[in-house]
This record gives sequence, structure tokens and C-alpha cells, in this order.
Amino acid sequence: MTAPDAAEAAAQRVDQLLAELRAGPDRRAAGLAEELTRCLVHLYGAGLTRIAALLPADQIVGLCADPLVESLLLVHDLHPLDAPERIRRALARLRLVDEPEYLGIDEAGVVRLRLPSGGGCRSSRQAVADRIEAAVRSAAPEATDVVLEMPPPPPPLLQVSLRPGLAVP
Repeated sequence: MTAPDAAEAAAQRVDQLLAELRAGPDRRAAGLAEELTRCLVHLYGAGLTRIAALLPADQIVGLCADPLVESLLLVHDLHPLDAPERIRRALARLRLVDEPEYLGIDEAGVVRLRLPSGGGCRSSRQAVADRIEAAVRSAAPEATDVVLEMPPPPPPLLQVSLRPGLAVP
């Protein structure tokens, strides 16, 4: 198990344990567990803040190459890049044939993107749209919505064939 897998497993286990406590008969225990989790997150955030203050900005940007470290910096509002730059980097990492055009993020937190072409079938276009949205939401968790403008799909191709019984000369 790699470090990101172990971290993901730990995060899932925390969620599972909190859910079990919430579903149990002792509401006080669930509340205490949630408060303990918040306190630990705050404690680790304070430690990360001190670490970030000791490092030059370019080193913090370099740390963002690790997805786990980047997510921790995001959670604690320590990421050195602003949302537009994080979104552009996330889109570039997708390595799509037609990279979407970043149109901006408004005051309400809505990210707007435009796909440059309408190629592909409806299901493949939707799969690409889903990948784009997931990448944007991961890079900019402060985004309230992701609006992806997609040009209409090309008209279906007509199949031209000979009528049955006609021979080709």
C-alpha cells in the first residue's frame, strides 16, 4: 500500500467510525468524536502553517506535486497558488486532446469552462465532462459549481448503401 493509498484508507476509516458513532445510541460519544476530529485537524493545520512559514514559496509550490500534501495545504488554506492557477494546472494534468478553455471563477465560486470541439459520442463527451469536473473540484474545493459549456454534438452520419439486389458494376 503506497502512502496516498494509506492516507485515503485512513480518511475513509475516520468517516466510517464517525458514521458508526452517529448511528449508535450514544449521541454524546458521536459529538465528542467529531469534536476530537476537528481538534486534531486544527492541531495539524497549525503545524502545517508553521512549516509553511519556514519554507520559501517555491518549495511550497514544489510540495504541491504530491496530491496528498497538496490536499492538506488546500484544507488548511495554505496552498500557494490561487484557484485559477490551480484549476489551469489540474486541467493541464488531464492531458485531454482538446483541453477546455478556462473562462474564470465568479464571486459566487462558479467555475466556467468551455470545450473547444464537439467531437465524440454523447457518452464519451459526458465521461470527459465528468473527468473535468472532478479535476476542478479537487483542485478548487472552494468552487460552488462547475459549468462546462459544450458545443452541440455533430449531426449523425448517414450511412449510404446500395439497395438490396443491386450489383456493383
